[in-house]
Order: sequence, then C-alpha cells, then structure tokens
Amino acid sequence: MADKKSQNKDLKGISKKKKPEEDSEFDEYVLPEEGSANEEFTGEKNSRVINEDDDEFILQVEEFEKNHAKGKIINIFNRIGKPKFIEYGKLDKTAIKDELKRLILLLDKYNIIVHFHNDYPEREKYRFITEEIFREFAEYDKKNNHITFLYEDYHPEMADDEDDEEF
Repeated sequence: MADKKSQNKDLKGISKKKKPEEDSEFDEYVLPEEGSANEEFTGEKNSRVINEDDDEFILQVEEFEKNHAKGKIINIFNRIGKPKFIEYGKLDKTAIKDELKRLILLLDKYNIIVHFHNDYPEREKYRFITEEIFREFAEYDKKNNHITFLYEDYHPEMADDEDDEEF
C-alpha cells in the first residue's frame, strides 16, 4: 500500500497529454458507396481487389515456404553424381574440348545450365564449371527444376567490357 501511495505522489507532478484535436478539414468527407460514379476516382473497389490479390500472394508464399522448408541443400558436384574430371591445372590442351562438352552434357542431364553471354576460351569455361559451379549449392529436388548459372553474374567486369565496345 505504501508503495502505491508513493507512486501516486510521484505521478502528481506529471500532467497528461491532451488528445490532439481532429482536423476539421476532413470531418465531412464520406466515402462513396459501392457502384457510385465516384468509385473510379476513390479506388475503393480496386482496393478490395488488391487485398484479395495480396491474400492470394501470401498464401502462395506460405505454400512455397512450406514446400521448401523440408528441402535438402546439396552442392552441384554431388548433385550430378561426383563425376571424375581432370583438374584445371593438369588439363591437356588437346582434351579440353571433349572434357568441356562432357561436363556440359552431364550438367544438362540434371537440368543445370551454365550460360556465357560473351565468347570465352574453352579453357576458361572449363575452369569456371569445375572450380566455381561445382562448389555452388542448390536445393535437391526430385522435380528436377532448371538451375541456371550465368558467368557474368560471377565476373561482372567481363559483361561491362562488352557494353563499352558497343559505344
């Protein structure tokens, strides 16, 4: 009890804030009823459509999250069956074309696409796949959705060079 009295004494000096007065400019504004001529200007009907679309979108996101929460992440090298390949440093110039083709076909079998906007030497393409793409992780799925890797996403300065040449 003594605590409550001391708290009341402490609070006596503090004044309550007054509630701000409502802006009288908007007091008379009334939203039009559905189907009225002003509906297209107020967007009332459109807001109901947007809310329905938002609800549908939220449900789709929740479904996506639910399906992918159980997903297993695996690196690309393991996903394509841990293929044997020649290390980049030990690669013979005569074998590069065949090895690159073999890897691209193997990736394609698993719906993994490696794309190059520009023309690069086959040796660089092979290095990119074996040293960078094989280390990337992706969701392991039985539906075999496509996964696309773009060289210029990893090396953006290479994409800028092509743009400069056009000017």
